[in-house]
Amino acid sequence: MITISSNFATNLVIDYIGSEDINSTMNSLGAKNINILRGVEDLKAFDLGLNNTTTAFDLLSIYENLAKGKVINYDLSEEMIGILKKQKYDDIIPKYLPETVEVAHKDGWINGVRHDSGIVYANKEKVYILVLLSKKLEDDIKGADILAKISLEIFNTII
Repeated sequence: MITISSNFATNLVIDYIGSEDINSTMNSLGAKNINILRGVEDLKAFDLGLNNTTTAFDLLSIYENLAKGKVINYDLSEEMIGILKKQKYDDIIPKYLPETVEVAHKDGWINGVRHDSGIVYANKEKVYILVLLSKKLEDDIKGADILAKISLEIFNTII
């Protein structure tokens, strides 16, 4: 679900845990506006306007808690970060960053929408959270590349 972005796996997790419990857990981490209503690619629900939503602040809150070891507990937070570091789709946040920079992130996309958010380990002293969200892109590939360039600009400013 994380490293190769499987919507099927995501839907299995949502079905198993349930939207209400997922939302409650995310709310407890400070993600007050996140709202998981359904699985991914449920076109009937989409046509009815039943869409999953989040905000940049929600994702910031989740990643901040994860970076501090506060998602369930420190050891499990570290295990989750390890999985996020193995993300195979590196065409946004890490794309233009130096190879020595580790990024624990999760991207997402559907037509006209590209997102990526995660923890950037710039060096031993500098770690930051970056959330990049977009919508209504005319060209998904160009949009992702612009987000990747924004990531590099932020990195260069912080370093």
